[in-house]
Amino acid sequence: MSSTAKYQQVTEWIYNRISSGELSGGDKLESENEISLLFGISRQTVRHALRLLIENGILEARQGSGTYVKKQESHVETADQGLSGTVTIISTYVDGYIFPKILQAMVRTLEQAGYGARIMFTNNRLETERWLLIRFLEERSRDPLIVEPVMSGLPNPNLNYYRRLKERGIPILFFHSFYPELDIPHISMNDEQAGRTAAEYLISRGHTEIGGIFKADDGQGRQRYKGYLKALIHAGIEIKEDRISWIDTQEMNNFPEVSPRIWQRLHSCSACVCYNDEVAHFITEHAAEHHIRIPEDLSLISFDNSELARLNAVPLTSVSHPMEQLGSRAAENMIRLIKNSDYDATYEFPVKIEERSSVQKL
Repeated sequence: MSSTAKYQQVTEWIYNRISSGELSGGDKLESENEISLLFGISRQTVRHALRLLIENGILEARQGSGTYVKKQESHVETADQGLSGTVTIISTYVDGYIFPKILQAMVRTLEQAGYGARIMFTNNRLETERWLLIRFLEERSRDPLIVEPVMSGLPNPNLNYYRRLKERGIPILFFHSFYPELDIPHISMNDEQAGRTAAEYLISRGHTEIGGIFKADDGQGRQRYKGYLKALIHAGIEIKEDRISWIDTQEMNNFPEVSPRIWQRLHSCSACVCYNDEVAHFITEHAAEHHIRIPEDLSLISFDNSELARLNAVPLTSVSHPMEQLGSRAAENMIRLIKNSDYDATYEFPVKIEERSSVQKL
């Protein structure tokens, strides 16, 4: 198992113990050596996990004493609805290929406006999201929240915690995606339009045998699939479900295990709409192993227009993700929402394609 999976096991173990009440503010954690022996991992990996939790405000290190569960600090109140002057940002990941730019822009914009910012991470896990929301409720936190939903394509058991926070007057703004069951604003791409635009681009280049790889457990994947369907229907192209592959978060981290199923579904396709640049990158790597040429045998279009799209063995045609603009816009709209709870803070960015060499014109 990778060191990344190991450090996440440690962070989740600590989160779960705090969530269950086994640990509370001020309690001392086991030593690095004890945790290292418990999990059979290096002290360096344990130290990395603890450092992340310290940076997220969950733990604190006391020199010469050890690591402790951090007690909630009182917040400086602002004149805006009795809210804290600190905005808490809850993101799924810290190390994804688009997240650093989004979060940096968000924090920079908030700080320029005089607000503090702290960032917490869920690792895209419902349990961690639940623990954080319960913590805010129990500690009566007055922090406004900018949140990236966890697996927004699936039913979520944590929605009532958001409703309770909203009832307390806490401004909440989702980014990247949203929970459709909640009346809470969001900042995101227009993912349905993005999916439609990507499929229409392939159709405009003569492709009619178009497969798709979409993420099943987040709202972006489902919305992009919806747009893909609309493009094919509008063009009079028959929808063939045996050309569609659905993958989830876990499978994204173990792509070689699902690639045989994906290739089986793509064998009759001339082109594919890929959920994001990372998926298209995996497809490119595995295509080389199967002696499939990109784009001569299979054209690819993806989403995000990340650095990975530019550095891919075959540079990817990709729908642009407004990374820094999204972060800045989320912060700006949160500030407006703090000052006016009736402000309509929802904004979806228009779609733009960056053309490269991964699509062949037939």
